Amino acid sequence: MKAARVWLGIFTAGFCALVALLIVTLLTPPPYPYGALTRIGRVSEHQFGWRLDPPPIPVENVRSTPLGQADVLVIGDSFSMYYAWQSVLVGAGYRVASAHWDKIGPLCDDFGVWLQREGFKGQLVLIESIERLLPERLDEARACRAMHRRFEPMLAPGTSPSEAAPGFALNWNAPLLTGLYTWRNTREIRDTKAEFVVDHPQHGDMIFAAPVPEGCTQFSHRMCDKGLFLTNDRSNAVLKAEDAEFLEHFNALAAPLKVVWMVIPNKTTVYLEPQHAQAFVKRMSELNVGPDLFAMAQATRRKMIDLYWPNDTHWSMQGQLYFGQRMLEVVQAAVGKPETNGRPQ
Repeated sequence: MKAARVWLGIFTAGFCALVALLIVTLLTPPPYPYGALTRIGRVSEHQFGWRLDPPPIPVENVRSTPLGQADVLVIGDSFSMYYAWQSVLVGAGYRVASAHWDKIGPLCDDFGVWLQREGFKGQLVLIESIERLLPERLDEARACRAMHRRFEPMLAPGTSPSEAAPGFALNWNAPLLTGLYTWRNTREIRDTKAEFVVDHPQHGDMIFAAPVPEGCTQFSHRMCDKGLFLTNDRSNAVLKAEDAEFLEHFNALAAPLKVVWMVIPNKTTVYLEPQHAQAFVKRMSELNVGPDLFAMAQATRRKMIDLYWPNDTHWSMQGQLYFGQRMLEVVQAAVGKPETNGRPQ
């Protein structure tokens, strides 16, 4: 009888502990669709989720034109998959086709000839890459002589990417211990004055939190004196001046097509290490192979709250539209306005 009571007590205690863990996890808000850093790092979305309403983006401008009908081709990565910055070009009258780096695969010496063979009749190619991935992509391009893949367009999102963040919802789909880990990691970030690496059993040390000087003038999240960042921003190879010189070489090979490079600074570069890759940025500006988005980000991060999402590594929707407007100016300077660029609208 005594043993039965002991086992009943153990069972009851275990059951209560499981229920408590379940309740904590259920009440831990799931990361918003754009909360990759909070999701991977298991950090509180309540504390690090963005709170500003995103600017409206007309859904009719969130689209891609078939390659053979496009004025402008965008080859990009996840910064371009929302079609948000491209929507500024579309709204101005340009016909824009978009493709992902991963589907096009290394850019080779015959890139210009390949594009024309695939049916592109436009004049301008915008090649977008996040800073941390460009060294590897350029290494692949240096070694590649001929393009082999067929052109494959990127799929546009089915709705406007500027939808408001969802309201509170029970976190039904998360593993049982998610709430506990999220509470623990967020408490560590709150209490640590220095940088804090968030270790995840599956993803490892991919995420770190760091104090951001004047962070509450730059971000909308509740714990705005701290920011979330990718450790790969620091561990990946640093862009060098010779990388900018290769961009000029690549552009010459692609002639008569015009190529403009959109090199997007890492979130860590913008908010913590503004001198990162400056030799590359300086040489890129000297060679005029693309706009200086690094300087633009530095000038704008203190004027625009959430230039980058606080819970993610990408531009926010207001950041997308800001840089989209800058790229519109680049496109107009390169090929003229839609009504004067030699192609009927």
